[in-house]
Parts: sequence; C-alpha cells; structure tokens
Amino acid sequence: MRYQTGVGMVEILVALLVLAIGVLGYAGLQLSALKGAETAQTRSQATALARDALERVLANGAARATYMDPDQWSGDTAAFGDAPPSDCFDAACDSDDMASWDIEQLEWQAGVLLPAGRIRMQPCAAASGPTQCVVVAWREQDIGECVRNGEVNADEGSQCVVMEVAR
Repeated sequence: MRYQTGVGMVEILVALLVLAIGVLGYAGLQLSALKGAETAQTRSQATALARDALERVLANGAARATYMDPDQWSGDTAAFGDAPPSDCFDAACDSDDMASWDIEQLEWQAGVLLPAGRIRMQPCAAASGPTQCVVVAWREQDIGECVRNGEVNADEGSQCVVMEVAR
C-alpha cells in the first residue's frame, strides 16, 4: 500500500485560485484609492483657483464691478497654450484693464490646471441677500448646473467648486 506524500495538484490549484482572488481584490482597492486621490487633487486645485480669483478681486478693488460682471467671463475651457499676454507689465494700465487680464489669466489657468476646466463669477441667490459666486467646473460638468435656483449643486457626482462672496 502506497501513501501519498507531498501536496497534490488540486490543492495547489485551489491555493492559487484563493491567492488570485485576493490579489484582484487588492488591485481593485488600490485603483479605487488612486481615483479618490485624483478627485481630491482636482477639488483642491479648483478651490485654490477660486480663492485666487477672490484674492485678485480684493487686490484690485477699484475694478470690482468688472470682476463681478458675468459677461466678462466666458465660462468656456481656455485653449491650451501660452498664458494671455499683458501690456500692463510694459506700460501703465488702469484697474479695469488689469481686471480683464486677471479674468483671462484665471480662465487660462482653469483650462491648464484642471481637466476641461472652466471658471466664472456669477450672481448667487442667498437667504441673507445677493451675493456673488466663483464657480469652477471641470470635465463634463455644465458650469451652469453648479448653482441651480440659488442652491449649490451638492450631488455626489458633481465636478464643481463654488465659493460665495458677500461684501
């Protein structure tokens, strides 16, 4: 009578199957973590861009009306290329010219730093009175859908950041 010694082929295959399922689960978890990190990075970049817009308004208070005019902002994705030129570096320009350049610069930065990024300022309806919103959107998000009926779009899949300005 012979007794089996060692591990059989079936046991090895079962062990490999269990190991493969574990590795696939780990790979899926890693992919999910990477996607979450990318989303966080994009939101962080959009928040910094919105904050930059607010700081430019504060730095150039004389042209506040230019910044707050929604018609000054295209709301489109800027073409990838060189930053908008400014004649304000070579010659004196007034605060409205500086505001126009700031708007071009912010729209260019949104297009370069975010995937299909867009930025604009628009009026917001709030319970405490009229305010302005800096809206930054990316990817397929319609920038007009970031603020709906005076409410910020807080849907799980929304790809926008909205900062309210009240002064």
